[in-house]
Amino acid sequence: IGSVMMGHYATGRALERAGVVSSNDMTLEATACKISYLMGRGDLSRDEIADLMTVSMRGEVTHTDALPPPPFSSAYQRGRLKGKYFY
Repeated sequence: IGSVMMGHYATGRALERAGVVSSNDMTLEATACKISYLMGRGDLSRDEIADLMTVSMRGEVTHTDALPPPPFSSAYQRGRLKGKYFY
């Protein structure tokens, strides 16, 4: 299981500012089907579609409470867990 943490890193923040909508942990196939369905409805605004992309309609999105915590990504963070300080 993997997921995208939009806004957590600089790249994700830049993508958010550009209007990219996260598909969380959906597969590519589920994302393509869901966006096709939502856009094909014709009665939803872009903001409504963006909001619905994070909602599980048929079990395609793992609820955030069920996801494991994000991994520590830097040596600094791993060192902090071991009680080491780098300043």
